[in-house]
Amino acid sequence: MECIFCDQENTAKSIEHIVSEAFGNKSYVAQRGRVCDDCNNRFSKFEGTALSNSVFVMERARLGIATKKGKNAKGKVDNLEIAGHEEFEKNLITIKGLTDDNFIAFDPDTKTGKLYVKSFDKSEVAASKLLLKMALSSIFTSQRELFNKYDFTNLKRFLTNKDNADWPFMTSGYEIGKFQSIPRFTDKFNLGKVRCSLRYFEMDENTLLFMFTYGAVSMVINLLNRNLEWIESYSNSDSVSSLYPEHFRKKTVTEKRIVANGSKQ
Repeated sequence: MECIFCDQENTAKSIEHIVSEAFGNKSYVAQRGRVCDDCNNRFSKFEGTALSNSVFVMERARLGIATKKGKNAKGKVDNLEIAGHEEFEKNLITIKGLTDDNFIAFDPDTKTGKLYVKSFDKSEVAASKLLLKMALSSIFTSQRELFNKYDFTNLKRFLTNKDNADWPFMTSGYEIGKFQSIPRFTDKFNLGKVRCSLRYFEMDENTLLFMFTYGAVSMVINLLNRNLEWIESYSNSDSVSSLYPEHFRKKTVTEKRIVANGSKQ
């Protein structure tokens, strides 16, 4: 059978979870052999980083999700060590390494305030790869016509390390169009039970947006290429959206100046 990522024939016997078990997914899996062992091993490296060194670990801990081995979620973001409740009780987490810089609008009388934690700890590239991997695998499994309609060569080259240029994505739950669920029927229902959704929006022939939502965290990425044209739609509509990796923010500012002034500033 041919791997959907590297296009190589293989006899892989393992079954790939389209959405990681670390998110609570137990049943939404790819057809056996559609992800070869080499790709599976390659993906496990960035998947571990994305799950343990980003905002995802905070959300997994908050939702009381057990790991594949039945342990509480643990990870590190910046200088903070984060762990979910050992009995998997929701909304109870332990954070070590907090400083005054992590608290916003703290009220000493009520001892309440807002906690600031970075979204990523050198894990932006890993997160983008995780999004792209989930997107292609889910589209192949649940939306075959969509899979056959578009050219995913750029995505495949990125995930198989043939082109290592960073791939931009946004943290945002805003919908600039009508996003549709990729999983269907029972798969969609089961993922909903663990606060997880995978949706797509065909913006134009060069922009197929994928939105992954887990709990209160949503991220959006273009599956076809690295262009930044769609980013402006989000930046103008969602004031709390953020572009990652951060170096892309300088590029978008420069492009806006070119449009406004007719020359590079």
